[in-house]
Parts: sequence; C-alpha cells; structure tokens
Amino acid sequence: MDLATLEYWLEVLFRRREIDLKVAAVVMTVVVVTTLLTPPLYESTAKVLIQDNLAQLLVSPGLQGNSPARPSAVNNPVTEQDLNSERDLVVSSYPVAQALAKLEPPQADSMVGGFAKDTLRFVLNLPATSYQALHRAPKQSARERWVSEVWQRLSSWVIRRSNLVAVEFVSRDPNWAQDFLTRLLDQYLDLHGGLTNDPRAMRFFEAQAQMLQERLRRSEERLRALQLQTGITDIADQRRKLTTQLTSVEDDYNRTQAELAATMTEVRSLTQQDRATPRQVAKEIREEQNLALQQLKPEVMRLESERAELLSRYQPDSARIKEIEAKLDAARAILAREDRLEVQESSTTLNPVWVAIETNLRAAQAKVAAAQARENALSHEVRSLRQKLDGFINDGVEIERAQRQVQADREVYLSYLRKGEEARASHALNQSRILDVSVAQPPDFPLKPISPKISVNLMSGALLALILGAAAACWEEWRDPKAYSPIAITRATGFNTIAVIYEQQ
Repeated sequence: MDLATLEYWLEVLFRRREIDLKVAAVVMTVVVVTTLLTPPLYESTAKVLIQDNLAQLLVSPGLQGNSPARPSAVNNPVTEQDLNSERDLVVSSYPVAQALAKLEPPQADSMVGGFAKDTLRFVLNLPATSYQALHRAPKQSARERWVSEVWQRLSSWVIRRSNLVAVEFVSRDPNWAQDFLTRLLDQYLDLHGGLTNDPRAMRFFEAQAQMLQERLRRSEERLRALQLQTGITDIADQRRKLTTQLTSVEDDYNRTQAELAATMTEVRSLTQQDRATPRQVAKEIREEQNLALQQLKPEVMRLESERAELLSRYQPDSARIKEIEAKLDAARAILAREDRLEVQESSTTLNPVWVAIETNLRAAQAKVAAAQARENALSHEVRSLRQKLDGFINDGVEIERAQRQVQADREVYLSYLRKGEEARASHALNQSRILDVSVAQPPDFPLKPISPKISVNLMSGALLALILGAAAACWEEWRDPKAYSPIAITRATGFNTIAVIYEQQ
C-alpha cells in the first residue's frame, strides 16, 4: 500500500466518521452487554495418578525376602494403553450417572436457564424430536437429558510425559462443580476397584485350593505308602549307595576270580612237581655176608657125607637114601636161590623237596577251596545286589512318578493358594481404597470464572468495532457516487488533479 492510498482511506474514515462511530458504538455496546449478561462458567480440575502395583504387599507364599533377584514389590511401567483406558473410564457415562444419582441440578443453571433457555432448547431439538417421533425411537427423560448435558461438559486428557490423567468439569456453580467432580472420582475409584477385583474370584480360588489340597493329600498318602512298601526314602542317595555296594562286591568278585585262577595254576604246577619228585630218598646202603648160606653149606656137606656112608650100607633106592637125597635136593635148591654170598641192607627217609612241594600243594588246595567258597558267596551276593538294584530301579520309577505327582499337585495347590491370598488382599485393599490409581489432586474450588473473560472480550469487541466501523464507512463511501477528494478523481478518471477549489461556506 502506497502513501496516497493510505491517505485516501484515512480521508474516507474521517469523512464517514459518523457512520463509523455509530457502528463501532453499537458493536461495542453489544459486546459489553453480552459480556456482562453472560453467566460465568467455573472450571473444577482434578488429577488422577496411574501406577502399577501401587501397594503390592507380602501376602503370597511365593514372595520371599526382598532381594535384587526376587524383590518384594515390583513396579512395572505404565503403558500408554493403561493411561488411555483410565482416561476413558473416569469420564464414562456409568460413573457420571452414578455420581448424579443423588445430586440435584445446580441452582445457577435453573435460574439462568429459565424460560428462554427451555425455549431455545426446544427449538434446537425440534428436528431431532420430530425424527424420533417419526421412527418411534425411545425418548429420553428429563434426568437422562440432564445427565447427557453434564457428561458433555466433562473432559479428560493425559498430561504429557507423566502418569497423570487430568479431569475437568465446567459448570455455572463452582460449589456444584467441585461437589460433582468429587463424587465422580469416588464412583470411578469404586468402579476401578470392582473391575480389578471380583469377590467371586476370591471364593473360586478358595474352593479350588481346598479341592487341590485334598488331591495333594491323596498324592502324599500314595507316596508314603510306596515308600513304606519299598523302603525307599531318598532315591538318589540310596541308589548311589546300592550302586557303590554292587561295584565294591563286583570288584571283590573279580579279584577273587583272578586269585582263584592264579591259585589253580599254582596247584596244577605243584601237582606236576609232586608227581615228578620221589617221595623218599635212600639214606644209607650196607653189604654183609649171607648167614643162611654159611649155615646151609655145612649142612649140605653133612648130608652128602651121610648119603655116601649110607650108600655103602644101603641100596640107592632105599627109603633112607631117598630121604637123605630129598633133604639134599632141598638144600641144593636153597643154595641155588641164595647164590649170593653177600646181602645189601639199605635205609630210606622222606624227600625234603617232596615235603615242601606237598606242603605248598596242600596250602594251595586249601587256598583254592577258600577262594571257590568266597567266589560262590560273592557271586550269590552280586546276583542278589543286581536283583535288588533292578527292583530298586523299578520301584524308583514308581516313587519318582509319585513324587512328580506330589510336586505337581503341590505347585498347583500353592498357585491357587497364592491367587486366593492375592484376591483376598486385593479385595481388602479395594475395600480400603488402596488401589493402583489414586487421586493426586482433589477437585479444586474455582475462584475465577473461565468465561466470560472480560478483558479479552472488551479488547476483542473494540477490535471488532473498529473493523466493522471501518467496513461500514467503506460501504457508505462505495454507495455514494460523488468524488470528494483528488485521490477519488484520480482513481475514477485516471487523470491527475491540477488544483482544488474549496467551496466557501
């Protein structure tokens, strides 16, 4: 915009100042009157803090001492979904209706509304009423409409980068706004407590815990009966001891077998040596003359002499001669057999080598007998221990199965017991209003109205008055066909003005 144009518009405003001032005055008057007559609106605000596990107490058997590995209370971060859910829940229609159940409408609304307000509402709602009547839609009662109007004046939002939800309510009456918002938060806490905990859950967990306790008792009785029947109390320890005992006996059995084989080899060697070694050895050998021959030869000579004498007197076939010849033949036969003149005499004794071999053989045989007896005993013991170990393994499978059943029943029972305790504690916490949501800032009492804002309205009214006054002056100038200034002539004809002659009054 150049300087000439600015001067033109300033001239127009000055020339049309009368209409400008009238329009500005009317506009300013309307703004001031409207501001002064508009009832004030008060806004009550409250803040709700959302947390997770705000009061997790040590009520569960699974929660032991506080430690970094297993802390007593765990604070989990609140998600955006949690905040949005609580924001929508706190301003939902149900807690609003519950809060208004025993609350009367504020006096300020009834005084300000009056007949004009009812008339305006009727006119505005006439199309919707006609549509509902045409389609036979259900009608709202006066209180339902009031609840809907109150609900529309309620708002909430999540404060950025925090766990706070702000709740805001606008009303003509500051006391009523604070009272309603307080009742609404009370209803919200009750609703939240009912949603997070159901007394039926506590009764359900208690009934399940009793049933599972009975099942656990039966499992423990079965395990105890198996332990009494099999004598197994500690499977791992008893199996280790039995395996160690079997290993030790097997080692003894193997050593006994090795000793028996070595001893039997020794017995066979000693037996061969015993057979090859003479039992006795000659101690002394002595040769002497045969006394029988020495005595028999003179007798033979005597008999021969007597025979020769008898032959001289008797016949050869006489009995006397035959008798002497018979004696002589017998003596000669003896001499023929005992032809040696000397006799050997010898003495013997036990062979000491044979005695040593025999002694060692008897000791080895005794050792073999003892080793065989020990081998038989150890073999029987090994078979007995293996049978016992096999039976122990079979019984151990049953014991382990029973133990797993007891452990499973115990874990399920303790799980339901914990859930029951947690449900009971949660119910008690809800009854005491100890929740994971809390009112961080109670509803405040609004001291200053939020509407109307007099200074803002007056400044806006003044600006609007200036704009509309200028617009009215421009409109009046546009409707007048006369040219009142050189600039107007130039704008209308395109020619520059040489001189201006003012009319004298």
